[in-house]
Amino acid sequence: METAGRQVSGRGKPSTLLRVVADSRLAIGVHLDPAYVSVVVCDLLARPLAGTRLPAPSDDPAQDIRQIGEAIDQLAARIGAVRPPQQPGQGRNGRRLLLGVGIAAPAALDSTTGVVIDPPWIPGWRNVAVVDALQAATGLPCLLDKDTNAVLTGEIWTEHLPSDETVLYIYVGHGVGSAVSGGRQVHRGGTTQAGEIGHLPIGRADRRCTCGRHGCLSLYTDALRLMERAREAGVHLPANIPVPHAMEVIGKSAGAGHQGACSVIREHGAALGEALQILVGIHDPDRIIVGGPTWMHLREHGMPPIREALAEWTQQGRAEPDSSRLGNEAGAVGAASLFLDQELAPETPTAAAGQPVGRPVAAV
Repeated sequence: METAGRQVSGRGKPSTLLRVVADSRLAIGVHLDPAYVSVVVCDLLARPLAGTRLPAPSDDPAQDIRQIGEAIDQLAARIGAVRPPQQPGQGRNGRRLLLGVGIAAPAALDSTTGVVIDPPWIPGWRNVAVVDALQAATGLPCLLDKDTNAVLTGEIWTEHLPSDETVLYIYVGHGVGSAVSGGRQVHRGGTTQAGEIGHLPIGRADRRCTCGRHGCLSLYTDALRLMERAREAGVHLPANIPVPHAMEVIGKSAGAGHQGACSVIREHGAALGEALQILVGIHDPDRIIVGGPTWMHLREHGMPPIREALAEWTQQGRAEPDSSRLGNEAGAVGAASLFLDQELAPETPTAAAGQPVGRPVAAV
């Protein structure tokens, strides 16, 4: 804490106002995205102080985790952050303290045991006990949650969303997912798998999914499908271009007036809009946010068809969809927010593996 002035409220000595020093305690966020691994260090308001990107998760998770641990050490050294004292009573000498690590990853995962089970797009990371491994590598407590839950938690923390709002978040990355919160608490479902909407039928019959049904959302919104359609529409994408770079090229092409690029992004947005027509009827949200690591490249031409699809909804005075302000590091910032949410919001049901919900911050 630090003093923030004085307040006179009647007779007697003026009251001394105190405020939290936001960067005195820090949380680390790690996002296991199929395209790269993001690591950020955030203050108590989930504002990034330092960050870096590592290569995409490989077929050697142990080596990946070692690299994440090394990146955390380097970022901590850069901003003068240290781990909490090992013995009670040890001083911190005014230095910033690292609280712990939040890890965001695609489903399927087990947040209770801290195991990434079978994440799509990351085949080398099946049945990886990432929480135990990263705790051993860093000496810090860790927790694991879905990337969609993480980014919505990040929105709640960074945007200070009202506690009485129901928020629906649509996550656009390699695939598409959703998350919903009420009372500032993200609904995770019985096994942390809530929000898996890739096989949500959106009412189209022109394409058959591998699941056997027609019109699944992923057929129209997965990044690789978008890249395939962009090539067909005349957008030049090299054969081995990474997904984030491809989305950037498609977005810039649309911004430059390439009609094929504009068309495929509008088709992507139209499919998201059809999915949202279903989801708003289920969740009745006060706020709709669209974000994720690739959305920033698609939003200019992708948001109008979403708003068109929800025109009847918004004309009734309901929430109008908006784009996230967290940018393409939303996953890592959200992961750090997961840890802050556990440490600083006792009633929030987010627990690290083997630790009780609402564990108080250790006194130092």
